[in-house]
Amino acid sequence: MTGSHVPQFRTHYLWVDAIVRGPAIPELGVIEHRIASPWPADHNVEVRIQRNRSTFGRWDATIDSTIGGSNEPLIGLDGLHLAENVYRTVHRDVMTAADTELWTRLHAALVDCNGVRVAIAGHSGAGKTTLALALALRGAQLRADEGVFIRGTEAVGLPRRVHLKAGTFDVLPDIKAHDSLYLPYTPSVWALDPSTLPATPDVDSAVRGIDLVLILDKWDGGPTRIAPMPAPQAIQSLAEQSALWSDNHGLTLRNIAALLSNAPCYRMIRHHGDTGADTVEELVASCVTPGT
Repeated sequence: MTGSHVPQFRTHYLWVDAIVRGPAIPELGVIEHRIASPWPADHNVEVRIQRNRSTFGRWDATIDSTIGGSNEPLIGLDGLHLAENVYRTVHRDVMTAADTELWTRLHAALVDCNGVRVAIAGHSGAGKTTLALALALRGAQLRADEGVFIRGTEAVGLPRRVHLKAGTFDVLPDIKAHDSLYLPYTPSVWALDPSTLPATPDVDSAVRGIDLVLILDKWDGGPTRIAPMPAPQAIQSLAEQSALWSDNHGLTLRNIAALLSNAPCYRMIRHHGDTGADTVEELVASCVTPGT
């Protein structure tokens, strides 16, 4: 690439290192996070960007990945669609690398709350991100907002910028004070830098067991309530979500069963407008030691 200004940043997505070379494009912040991985990267995704010669504000790029040796040329994309393609490649390669190492992805948020690691699962729109952020604003370490890898009794969050919807700012107005990148989707999305939250997760404790599993149910007009969830129901619920990312159903079931052998599972139903943070902190406080 010609030109003297060739910015570069390195981002650890578990086993994948993303390297971007070329003009600074704000939307590429969606693939940059500032939480280091506990592992050195074994694979690279390299993106080389240059301005499209025929259309102002458009970009040409080439994405090279060491996983599978893929080489993907992109022509004439705006910043958002370029970022989407880069993110998709990195995300795909993370999943490939994780599957090779026998990790299963849960559709869940992950927080370390007063020394207790809590996985917050539920269908899309259930409020996982809102609850995780509410706990983070109170000092919990936010490890992930929608992806957790598990293997046996170990777990690690899939780090990325936290994706916010407009309603999140109404429920958690304090979140406006933290750095977020606007993404012009319909409806709009903001990508929040997790390193601006009160407690930045430390790398040394990134990989360890989950102590509590929460599965979020629907909101209703009653009080927020929480109850133990039988293991067969919990396995079914978690496996249905994980099946979206893996065809290895046997591995998925084994890892989920191992998780639930070590961590009790609860179902939470929340009152409209309640994040559930008070209830979670009460539950965490009832744990004499992590894992009980």
